[in-house]
Amino acid sequence: MYSRRQQRQMTEKLKNHVKKKAAYRREKANTSSKVAHDATIHNFNVIPNMVSNHLWSFGPMDDAMSGDQTLTPESDLSASHGPAPFPLLPDGHQRHRYLGGVEQSSAIETDFIMKYLDFVFPALFPFYRPGLFETGRSWLLLLLGKSKIAYHSTVSLSYYFFTMALTDASSGQEHAECKQLRWKEVEQQTNKCFDSIRTDMSALDLNSPGAPAEKLQKVEIMGGVIQVLIFEMALGKSAPCNPHLAAAFALFEEIMACSGQSHQDQGQSKLMSVILEIGQPSWTMPGNSSHIWSPDQAGFRFCAGLLVFIDVVASTALQETPRLLRYHPDILAQIDEGTPVVSDAEVRLSNTVGCRNWVISSIAEISALASWKQQQSKANSLSIVELVDRASSIANDLTNGIVGFQNCPIATSPSSLDHCTPFNLHPSSSASFTSTLIWAHAAQLYLSVVVSGWQLSNADVRANVTQIIELLQDVPTYQLRALAWPVCVAGCLALESEESSFLALFSNRGKVYTAGALDDTRQILEQVWRTRTTLRASTWNLASCFSILGSPVLLV
Repeated sequence: MYSRRQQRQMTEKLKNHVKKKAAYRREKANTSSKVAHDATIHNFNVIPNMVSNHLWSFGPMDDAMSGDQTLTPESDLSASHGPAPFPLLPDGHQRHRYLGGVEQSSAIETDFIMKYLDFVFPALFPFYRPGLFETGRSWLLLLLGKSKIAYHSTVSLSYYFFTMALTDASSGQEHAECKQLRWKEVEQQTNKCFDSIRTDMSALDLNSPGAPAEKLQKVEIMGGVIQVLIFEMALGKSAPCNPHLAAAFALFEEIMACSGQSHQDQGQSKLMSVILEIGQPSWTMPGNSSHIWSPDQAGFRFCAGLLVFIDVVASTALQETPRLLRYHPDILAQIDEGTPVVSDAEVRLSNTVGCRNWVISSIAEISALASWKQQQSKANSLSIVELVDRASSIANDLTNGIVGFQNCPIATSPSSLDHCTPFNLHPSSSASFTSTLIWAHAAQLYLSVVVSGWQLSNADVRANVTQIIELLQDVPTYQLRALAWPVCVAGCLALESEESSFLALFSNRGKVYTAGALDDTRQILEQVWRTRTTLRASTWNLASCFSILGSPVLLV
């Protein structure tokens, strides 16, 4: 029988496994970044080494597991195999030589794929509720049928959440045999996932001229790598310098770089041009060229938006300018009112992560300002006047944005989804209202620390923390995971008298709600509070908080 302590050890073992080698020296990360921009160097010549077998080989999950219980990548958990989980996919979707497709799956794997689609993915992205004319999550189902990377990482994550749910439901009864089997399956699927990454990266020819088929290959591999990132972030303590994140960046940059001019010459945006080169939309309205995107196109839009978001959050932990900052005008819609526009190419993050574009853009600018300040300080040439001047425009945008946002009329009903038909599943503009305000106040806290330093008694700091505490009272439990970063920012700047308000967010919550970034947030807050009276306020900042557990943590 596994004790809770042994299960925690298993979780830590798995976390250490998937982030092994992620803590490469910064020089390694910088080198990877430069490689992605150099057209004369093969972008992925470092990836096969990063994911080679010896880096990802498993030892036993725990000392309590005997040698004959340890699974090898070739082990089979089920003697009887059912049909392939996606037998109706068109043959064309299996054509790429680098993707062998998911040829066959056990019945239990098929069941856990559906658990992922029905429960896990909606739990990880509670604001992603595509409507009838938005293609839906079919892109994810299609990707799982084509990409072994996505398939194995998804099955592994589904097993993981099922194990956490068993723990929550057991109420002290361990269900040891069932949980032991699930842990073995997590181990097996993780090994298969990393094997697939190595195979697909090695087979991809990045020296191709950028034909639509080649671009689709890159889009599909990027989608698979994004699923691996989702898996790693869900486990917790994901590193912002993760090699898989660097690979996703490089793939995204390659896709954007090889876009032709044919569509842009017709007055279309850069992203619209890229999406149309991926393939044909599922449907186009005659006359006004309104599109319903194909699954491949919809999947790329989701992954591009999520990658921009992850990049911004990662930059706050690394004190670096977001790598994809120059792509923001191409990817993010200028106007994000919390509701989707079906035929638009540009992304509205409110419908993906629950925070509207203008706030994420402000946080990206603050992160770039923090990076500039750090460089100037190291060179002993920091001008406070210039720092304040650079910060003033960001501060004005945030203040005006919050005031205007609060004055906008929003739906007053508890939930517009309570009274809608199954064919009207668009989220209302109020769905991301509270979460966006929480992010905006956290952005103001971030800017205050960058400009004025670590000052808990600062009036603006106290006002913003108070606002966030009040707003969090209206956030349902299932949305808290999406607010890990702003909760961590506000909690780190909380006074001792305010600690209980943040601890209440984590108490009596099941593991399925807190696993990953939210549990990382709790650990960061507790450690920051313990060192509150001893930390050096003159050099302390939010990046210091995000690294207080030993290395930078990606709170996504």
